[in-house]
Amino acid sequence: MNLRMNIHNVKAIENFSIDFPLEKGLYAITGENASGKSTIVTCASTAFFNMSMKLYFGRPQGEAYIEFILGDQHRKWECHDGWWEEPNEKLNLKGFYEGSIIYGNRFRDTNFSSIKKLESVSQYDLEPADEFVRQNLGKILLDNTEYYSHLSLIKMDKLPKYRFNGQPYFYEKDGVKISQVHMSTGESMLVNILHSLNMRAKTRLDLNQPCVMFLDEVELALHPSSLRRLVNFLKEFADRYNMAIFFSTHSLELIREIRPSNIYFLERHTDNSVELINPCYPAYATRSLYCSFDYDRVILVEDDLAKRIVDKLLREYRLLGNKLVFVMPCGGWQNVLKMGYEIAVSNLIPGHAKVLVILDGDIEKDVQSYISANKLANNIPLNYLPVESLEKYLKNNLYDSLDPILFRQLTDYVFQRNSLDYLVKEYKKGKPYPKNDKDGKILFSVLDKELRETHRDRDELVNMVVDYILENDKPRVEKLAAFLKKQVDPQ
Repeated sequence: MNLRMNIHNVKAIENFSIDFPLEKGLYAITGENASGKSTIVTCASTAFFNMSMKLYFGRPQGEAYIEFILGDQHRKWECHDGWWEEPNEKLNLKGFYEGSIIYGNRFRDTNFSSIKKLESVSQYDLEPADEFVRQNLGKILLDNTEYYSHLSLIKMDKLPKYRFNGQPYFYEKDGVKISQVHMSTGESMLVNILHSLNMRAKTRLDLNQPCVMFLDEVELALHPSSLRRLVNFLKEFADRYNMAIFFSTHSLELIREIRPSNIYFLERHTDNSVELINPCYPAYATRSLYCSFDYDRVILVEDDLAKRIVDKLLREYRLLGNKLVFVMPCGGWQNVLKMGYEIAVSNLIPGHAKVLVILDGDIEKDVQSYISANKLANNIPLNYLPVESLEKYLKNNLYDSLDPILFRQLTDYVFQRNSLDYLVKEYKKGKPYPKNDKDGKILFSVLDKELRETHRDRDELVNMVVDYILENDKPRVEKLAAFLKKQVDPQ
């Protein structure tokens, strides 16, 4: 099930629509500065609670709305003549929003009067923090669950005494009590997120009811190693409590652990419209070529299937000697070409390095017209895989024209709970019907769902398909290998 959100004339977003999956897991919303990430995340939070719309979104000029559709349920905020009207409808959806610095919960008691009051809090008005907060704070920040063994917070019944907006935390170090306002920015941010997560976990009585969480800019002031541990923690939390957790971020450390189908990239164009790219690969989302490394060759491809094929050919034909070669998945073929163009005109890699582009084998006719229409640089060496995309390859060989050998191998070694025959039959009778699935994405979603539910790795499927392609399409494989040898190892 998905939560549909439509936005019109809210802040810098004129028109925008997105489907938020409610299946448990981690999802990243990313994009360059001013692309609209925080606005979209904040808009999404109005699906499950009422808020001061004027404070968060101001008074738009003209008509504006934020609309949600969940199955047959409907909820809509509307703004007329600068005034927001609160919707009467509620969705059968639990949720939580942890906002950014300005409007979020992270720095609610940092004004001067609150700081003075924090210093006067009595030890008798404190109670030990929950183990969930204490242990995970230490684990994420320092990989040490006992580092904050003396973490405490103000008792709920003592909050009126101090008139705090939140429930501040304290911890003791070398006999000195340290209030939350004097914690590091990373500590203060994370302790509030963990506090909120703990509260939501305690109220998660019905694990079958959809629950979605939106976290804005969670990477603030966290070390890359802490970010990696935070991602692992959030993955486990989402799985345990059946939650879909969306976070907006610029951080490669965060999104590189997220599968491309769960990455939503916002691209703002010169006409101020916002395009949503999903699935999206981390390399394209961050526009980073890891320039701290001195690569000799950078090969841009579409997806993990293409990367595996190229990596395997580079090894089998011994083309990696004395060279550092990086194969980078970038998403759809248009993304690959745009990335190649940006590299060519922006000098994003060292001058001695060489960039190659290898695209899926089913779009060769479209490429030259696209390059010409968009006036992209056409001096980058370009070639094609011996197959189309993974999704199309699987549909062509498992449904359109059955390849019995591949079918049997995948059934025996990958799809062991529900057989591939069963999954294809489910796909055949499903909606939308296979005749509308020209790119194979609907079939692949059926297979991918089975992989997730059986805790199998998508890599198992990709590796088996790659081995099968290289073994059974020798002429086109040899042609691609010759191209790589010429471009990677001309000697």
